[in-house]
Amino acid sequence: MFSLPHLAWAWEFLRRNAGYRCAYNSAVADTDVGAAPENNTALQFGLLRFEDPDRDALVANVFWRITDCHEVLPLAASAMGKDTTSSTLNLENLRCRTTVSPPDADYRRDVLLAQDGRSLQLAVFGETPLAEALLVTPVLPSLATDRRLRAVRRLADLVKHGWMRPFLYPRERRANRLVHVVQALDGWQADASHRDIGIALFGEARVERDWTDPRDHLRDQVRRAIRYGRDLMAHGYRRFLS
Repeated sequence: MFSLPHLAWAWEFLRRNAGYRCAYNSAVADTDVGAAPENNTALQFGLLRFEDPDRDALVANVFWRITDCHEVLPLAASAMGKDTTSSTLNLENLRCRTTVSPPDADYRRDVLLAQDGRSLQLAVFGETPLAEALLVTPVLPSLATDRRLRAVRRLADLVKHGWMRPFLYPRERRANRLVHVVQALDGWQADASHRDIGIALFGEARVERDWTDPRDHLRDQVRRAIRYGRDLMAHGYRRFLS
């Protein structure tokens, strides 16, 4: 988990959300075997469709709504001119996991490219097949954030090199803190005592030494980690999307 990039943490907290898990299980239970679950309820969580919450960020195929996630890159697929020398996005040439949704009524296809927790999501509009299309951004990506500009760079690099090079998807700068928060949250959800959570976070020796300190520093750290984790799990995961 220490190497996960920024966006992957949104999924790590959402998939621990009891409301999301309940909605996912209900959608799966109401779906015929072999069919995809209805995704209307998924929209309220910022997702285009449900993903199994038992799948962690390394293997999950998470499609976020473009209105919720600034890293989703909108593209128009137009026919390649005879004299065009630009590269196309040929998914068969990529050494990463690729998932493509069927086109909807507006000829929109959502494409997810993923590798070892790194991901790049495209919203492609137009009838031209991806392998034959000239992909262009609509004027400029939103200048309110540089996330879509980074997505353009990531896509260009992926087309050129065929895989998602890690330096373009740096680890979340708060990863060490977030790993502790996830551990505390998992312990809380498993009904572990604060002391046992403290042992998992800081080791038994330190808990034995400092747990009963009247200043309560160690116990306060455990309480803060749990509180922060619950906030990120409930709604705060959306902050990783914007």
